[in-house]
Amino acid sequence: MPIGDEILTAIALACSLSVGVAAMFMLFFFNRRLKMIVNEKTANLEAELVERKKREDDLEMKNAELERFAYTVSHDLKSPIITIKGFTGALEKDLLKGNYERMTGDLKRVSAAADKMSDLLNDLLQISTVGRVVNTSEAVDMNLLASDVLAQLAGPLKNSAVKVTVQPDLPKLFCDRKRIAEVLQNLFENAINYMGDQSDPKILFGVRVESGVKVFFVQDNGIGVDPKYQQNIFGLFNKLDAKSSGTGIGLALVKRIVEVHGGRVWVESDGIGKGSRFCFTVG
Repeated sequence: MPIGDEILTAIALACSLSVGVAAMFMLFFFNRRLKMIVNEKTANLEAELVERKKREDDLEMKNAELERFAYTVSHDLKSPIITIKGFTGALEKDLLKGNYERMTGDLKRVSAAADKMSDLLNDLLQISTVGRVVNTSEAVDMNLLASDVLAQLAGPLKNSAVKVTVQPDLPKLFCDRKRIAEVLQNLFENAINYMGDQSDPKILFGVRVESGVKVFFVQDNGIGVDPKYQQNIFGLFNKLDAKSSGTGIGLALVKRIVEVHGGRVWVESDGIGKGSRFCFTVG
C-alpha cells in the first residue's frame, strides 16, 4: 500500500478511535447525569410518599379523635338531658298533686342540669376555636400574667386555703397572651381541685431549663397522678375523680393550646399522694 494511503488509513483510524472515545465519555457522563436525575426523582417521590403517609396518619388520628369526641359529647350531654326530662315529669306530677314543697327541689335539680349542659357546651365551643381563632403573639411577662390569673382565682384559692408561690424573675414568653392565660388558669384550677385532704396545700409556678428549652410548670402537693393515668388525663372529659368540679375538659384545652403554640405538655408525678408537676413548653 502506498505510504500516502497508509497515512490516510492511520488518520481515519485515529479519527474513528477519537470519536469512539468521545462517544464513550459522552455515554459515561450521560449515564451519570441520568442516574443523578433518577436518584433525585426517586428521593422526591420517597419524600412525597412519606409526606402523604404522614398526612394519612394525621387524618386517621384526627378521625379517631373526632369519633371519640362525638361519643364523649353525646354521652356527657345525655346525662343532664335525662335529668331535665325526668324532673320535668316529676314537676308535672307535683303540680297536679299540689305538692309545691317538692317542686322547689325538682326545679333546683333541673336548673343544675341545665347549668351543666351550658358549661359543657361553652367548653366545647372554647376548645373548638383553639387553632382557628388566633390572637397576635407578643412578648408576655409571665410574672405579670400569673399575677393576673391568680387574681381571677382569688375566691377558689381563699376557699381552699392554698398558698401559691410564683418564682421571681420568670423569663418573658413570646405567645398568644390570652391563650397562655387560659393554660395557667386551667392548670391552677386543676391543682386546686385535686389538692385532696392536705393540711398545708401549696402550689408553685416556675420555670426550669432543659437542653436550652424553657419548661414552665405548675407544681402542687396534692393527690398526685398514678403513672398509668398520666397520658389519659389530657383526653377530653377525662377526670381522675368523677365527683370533682369542672367538666373534665381543662387539661384537653391546655394540651390543644400548647400544641398550637408548637410546644408540648406532660405531667410528672411519683404516684398517688405525692403531688404533681404539670409542665409545658412553647415552640
